[in-house]
Amino acid sequence: MPSPASCPARALVRVWHAHVDVLARDAARRDRAVRWLDERGRARYARYRHDEDREMFLLGRVMARALVGRTMDRPPDAWRWREGPRGRPEVAEPNATVRFNLAHSAGLVACVLADGRDVGVDLEDRARRPLDPQIVRRYCAPAEVADIDAQGAGGWHDRFLTYWTLKEAYLKARGLGIAVPLAEIALSLGGPSPSIGFLDSLAGADARWAFHVSAPTARHLLAAAAHTGPGPVAFDVRPLPDDWLP
Repeated sequence: MPSPASCPARALVRVWHAHVDVLARDAARRDRAVRWLDERGRARYARYRHDEDREMFLLGRVMARALVGRTMDRPPDAWRWREGPRGRPEVAEPNATVRFNLAHSAGLVACVLADGRDVGVDLEDRARRPLDPQIVRRYCAPAEVADIDAQGAGGWHDRFLTYWTLKEAYLKARGLGIAVPLAEIALSLGGPSPSIGFLDSLAGADARWAFHVSAPTARHLLAAAAHTGPGPVAFDVRPLPDDWLP
């Protein structure tokens, strides 16, 4: 896998992240951000009941608008947005090769961007309410269960969230939601980067995927997935420059 510094642009998968405070603490800036949304986006923004959910939605939308606009050399509000059958965001422009995906959790928002390959991103809050250990066998493949169990009482929760975040990133990249049995998606955390395999009804599925896992903050886990059919992948994860937003 090439390094971000050495790979061609088409092989580079960029992941940007930012915290809602960048907009939420500045009312004038937040108002400018709302104006970047289309009519449907503004209606969704207004329907959120909880402040943090509303601000994460807004930040995700304007991050994507800024990043896709920069890639396509257009103003952030001058390209059309659509959502696939299961909600995957897409660029609704003829011949567009840009792919992007969004995730948010506990005040942090991430946007992944690539050229000519499907990509997905997910964020999880490591400080979330503790999960019931029984869910491990429901959502994880046998080898994943064994690995999680091996972490003991102090580590199983974080290990499970790592697998969960990777699976979510993969499903979002494919635009599947949770329409497939998660226990038949078998990830391995051994080696230099995670790899994927498939069991039972999913056996034979395309395994040409690359993954990245990191902790952008002490509280968050981030996973990104990218299809490697178009060629090798390098991931570059970094904070979004403040001046790229309204």
